[in-house]
Amino acid sequence: MKGIHKRQKSAESIGNIIFIMGKSFETLNSTRDSSESTLTVITLYEDAQMKQKTAICLLAGSVSVVPFTAVGETGYYFGTGFSYRVMSAHRLKDEKRYIQRKRSSHDMVLGYRVENGQVFFGPEINIERFRRGWFQDLHAPTNCEAIQNTSYYCSRRSTYRVRGIYGRKLGQRTEVYGALGIGVMKGYGAIQQGRISLGINAGVTIGLGIQYPIRRNGMLRAEVVYDNFDLVIQHPRGPDGQRYSPSYEATTLKVSFIMSF
Repeated sequence: MKGIHKRQKSAESIGNIIFIMGKSFETLNSTRDSSESTLTVITLYEDAQMKQKTAICLLAGSVSVVPFTAVGETGYYFGTGFSYRVMSAHRLKDEKRYIQRKRSSHDMVLGYRVENGQVFFGPEINIERFRRGWFQDLHAPTNCEAIQNTSYYCSRRSTYRVRGIYGRKLGQRTEVYGALGIGVMKGYGAIQQGRISLGINAGVTIGLGIQYPIRRNGMLRAEVVYDNFDLVIQHPRGPDGQRYSPSYEATTLKVSFIMSF
């Protein structure tokens, strides 16, 4: 009987050893599966990172090869700068009175240039905006509206010009040009002493300028512009409904920086 019990215990011990070994193999397989899963996740993440970096590099390369139009080539251009009116004249019938402006204005230009050898030409839009464009009498240190009771323009709020540009190169870099077109000026005219009213005039604008490239796609421009706006589109109106018909004349010095694109 004792021998039988010993054999049973030995069999149970062997069974326990086999059971423990089986569990160990299951644990090992589970650990290996988990490691493989982790490795798979890491590989997918690295692939995603590599694709993202590749996309960014391709995008950066595509942006970097977008060219700007060089100065002197056919294409659009945009510029900004300032203008300063040298002298203005406002007429009422046969009387002519000169007044000055206190401040310079902000100037913007947008155009299209056509290059043809040594000659260039094209359309251009020019806008001047005045924050405080009040005029002052040339001979008296007072504002226009304080002393006038007739329809002079006492302020210029904005000027819009549509012009044709024609010019040519002088040497390798310097260019000269002329401009001719139509323009509109919006301002306030004196209708009574101390009172003003909105008016709009239109007419002819002429310009003569010089420009010089200072970067591959940049150019510095200086220009003298003469405006003669005799056509009244909107009359300044007095308190009793009477309409005034002022004219507007100005000579302006403009300096701008232009970029081609």
